[in-house]
Amino acid sequence: MKIKKIILLFTIFILTGCYDNKELNDIAILTATEINKINNNFIINAQVVNPQAPDKSSNIEAPFIIYTGTGKTIQEAYRQIKLSSSRYLYPEHLQIVIINENIAKEDITQILDFYLRDPSIRTEFNVLIGKDENIISTTTPIDQISSSSILKTLETNNRFQGVTNLTTLNELTIMSLNPNTEIILPSIKIDNINDESDTTQNTDSTKVNSMYKLSGLAIFKNNKLLDYLTDNESISYNIIKNHISSSIITYECEKDKYLSAEIISSKSKITTKNQKINIDINIKATINESACNLNLNHNNNLKLLENNLSTYLKNNISKDINTIRNKYNSDVFGFLDEIYKHDYKTYLKVKDNWYNETYKTIPININTKINIISKGNIMEGNNEKN
Repeated sequence: MKIKKIILLFTIFILTGCYDNKELNDIAILTATEINKINNNFIINAQVVNPQAPDKSSNIEAPFIIYTGTGKTIQEAYRQIKLSSSRYLYPEHLQIVIINENIAKEDITQILDFYLRDPSIRTEFNVLIGKDENIISTTTPIDQISSSSILKTLETNNRFQGVTNLTTLNELTIMSLNPNTEIILPSIKIDNINDESDTTQNTDSTKVNSMYKLSGLAIFKNNKLLDYLTDNESISYNIIKNHISSSIITYECEKDKYLSAEIISSKSKITTKNQKINIDINIKATINESACNLNLNHNNNLKLLENNLSTYLKNNISKDINTIRNKYNSDVFGFLDEIYKHDYKTYLKVKDNWYNETYKTIPININTKINIISKGNIMEGNNEKN
């Protein structure tokens, strides 16, 4: 009798299944979302996988469908999309959320509130600031702009250029909730390219193709967008915060003659003591190109170059830090947070007047050390015979 009861309960469990289970044919897989706000209305562009799209070679159906909804809240805008689609909007595979700068300039916290409250949404998707509208609705000459292509471009840029970085909703939330630091996010814009080879139009032989382009990091203060860093300022920030995998240092070794050193490893450490900030940066680099009359096979010349590159990078990073401090007065570097963690007595003294008094004037000592681990071909090049 006992065994029969167990079998009966097991059968009921199997037949009932999960209460929120959705059939595959009934769902629309959400991959990217773009959020804008115009005239006090939220506008949501939702990119979902097109289940009817054939193989790419046939090029008949687009691989994604874009749904648009509006509302006084984000939830209302999403609900309008759900009502216009015959399928349930499934957010588990969401990869990219683009927040238009219109909202970011007001306050970013309402968007955080929405996504953190919804238990059905994974919080590991990446967040970007959109400098233009309808980015994911734009088509390229080859295909629609997809979440996977944006994600791949973010990863490639971070790995080889160091201008941008990847920031998940979790990381954004930590920045937002931490009172001792400010938000910084990657940004994206539409880059219009003129194609003069297109002569199909009689009135204008130039066709404008829209592509997306990653831009400088978006800098915030008090959860509101202020502006965008330049590429060089973005690289300096990523070096300081250990977000960089690789980048190129272009150094003028002689008048109108340059060499390129590729960063292949970068480690930075911020320490605080006696109301001073110390930043120690250790970099390993390779020489990829040189037009300099300098024989790098001589140890003295190599050492001189390492010192010159270290000084050059130190001066650039110092300049970029001071520009960010003086222009934006936003502690995206988290200097106050480092003081809080490692020098709490000083933190109690400076926290209330950090932006009004301390941040712009606190001494920052930067120590950079560049170690060239490869100089290319060991044979003397055309410019290395002296």
